[in-house]
Amino acid sequence: MNIETVVNDVKGRLEVVGTRAQGAAEASIETLKLANDVLLNGVQGVVKTQTEAGKALFEAGKASFEKAKTAGLVAVVQNPIEYLPEGKDTIVGAFDETVKIATKTGEELVKVVKTGYETVAAKVAGKTTAKRAKAAGGKRKTTAKKAAAATEQTTAAA
Repeated sequence: MNIETVVNDVKGRLEVVGTRAQGAAEASIETLKLANDVLLNGVQGVVKTQTEAGKALFEAGKASFEKAKTAGLVAVVQNPIEYLPEGKDTIVGAFDETVKIATKTGEELVKVVKTGYETVAAKVAGKTTAKRAKAAGGKRKTTAKKAAAATEQTTAAA
């Protein structure tokens, strides 16, 4: 073996490794973008739910205060329970909705991360990936399609 053959062999191997590493990096970035979208949508859902519940509780408290103010101090002292705001159903409903959103977001995030890991592992090994990240929701579907297209482009380049 002469030096030129060894150098050419090393160059060829480095090009393959570089292409695979670039594909893995691109797949990792796309996975992080998808995961960010999933988390962002989950957090926005929780914020919306809690904000609506807070507004409803505030209105109930305000109405209860007005009722107590109109009835007078003696009526409130005689039957204070009658003037407490109704809010138990609102609080329980908001909690249940938050749990549902957190569970759904966690499940979607696991799918995205698992698929991303499989894609990166396939890129490093130089294989094509059969699975693609599947995310529910309008913006996330578009992002998933973009990620799939980018993954296919990098696979074709390798």
